[in-house]
Amino acid sequence: MMKIQVYLLQKKADPVYQKAMDEYLKRLQAYAGVSITYIKNEKQMAMAAAKGKKKYYVTCGELSLTSPEFAEKIQDLSVRGESSIDFYIGYDGEDDMEAFYLSSFTMDSSLTAVVLLEQIYRAYRIMNHQAYHK
Repeated sequence: MMKIQVYLLQKKADPVYQKAMDEYLKRLQAYAGVSITYIKNEKQMAMAAAKGKKKYYVTCGELSLTSPEFAEKIQDLSVRGESSIDFYIGYDGEDDMEAFYLSSFTMDSSLTAVVLLEQIYRAYRIMNHQAYHK
């Protein structure tokens, strides 16, 4: 089972966003071990980033993947033997990190986390040949 860790550079999420994140985390339990860690400052974020293997800093831009492309990327990483993926939100990244373009829109960090979790959930539904909308 893939382990996906989302690091969020902020103390806590707005309760509305937290509720949405909790719902996606609950749904994702069937597919992968997904968790969110709140990081207070960039120094702690850099320390967290030093530990990960496959790392992406989440940013906005026009190079975002479609849902099927994202599903294929996760599946490809799994096939190549990657057992964990780390996503960093609110952090510009290190030299060994790849950019992950979630959307062309600029969003609040908490909303970015919700959208990322939704996309991870959608990717797993696609990989398992399940309808996304219920």
